[in-house]
Amino acid sequence: MLRPLSRSALSLLVCVSTATACDSAPQGECRGAYGARRVAWPLASNMLRVGERIGAIGGPNGTQLILFYTPDDDSGLSSFGVDIWMPGLRPVTEGGWSAKLLRQGDSLVAEDTSKVGDWLPIASNLVGYPSVAGIPTEATLTLERRAYADGQAQGRFVYRYEDGGELTCTFNIIQDPPQGE
Repeated sequence: MLRPLSRSALSLLVCVSTATACDSAPQGECRGAYGARRVAWPLASNMLRVGERIGAIGGPNGTQLILFYTPDDDSGLSSFGVDIWMPGLRPVTEGGWSAKLLRQGDSLVAEDTSKVGDWLPIASNLVGYPSVAGIPTEATLTLERRAYADGQAQGRFVYRYEDGGELTCTFNIIQDPPQGE
């Protein structure tokens, strides 16, 4: 199911076009099964924002990660990514943490909403999952590093599909200056 871009995704597009609040050298990729194919898509752009969520009216502080990967080898898909909202301002240091997301209708929802409050998939500049692979049956987000003072986040998310396929997407965000407080 695809929907028009959210304010968050539009903000990333501004970030991408102006290079404001973005990692100047994105590091990461999506690798694994996408439908019947094996893929390796580089991380094209990302944003790390600490504080109030972009597009939100009020609400708690937290961390927002927006990640866009480029599926160069798929002419039917111009972008692939996710907008992740993690409530609270807890830094992650050595050891990291993981959060499991399960399919509920057309969405993935975290088992522990204190770790992941919202998970918005983005495909071809629309909010939603691409029809080729469909909605994953589950996902896992692992954060190995999240440090607010230096604007860094490192980790991965893994989509698991009904047909047994997995797509692992990594990211290493280092930006200057960090956004928010």
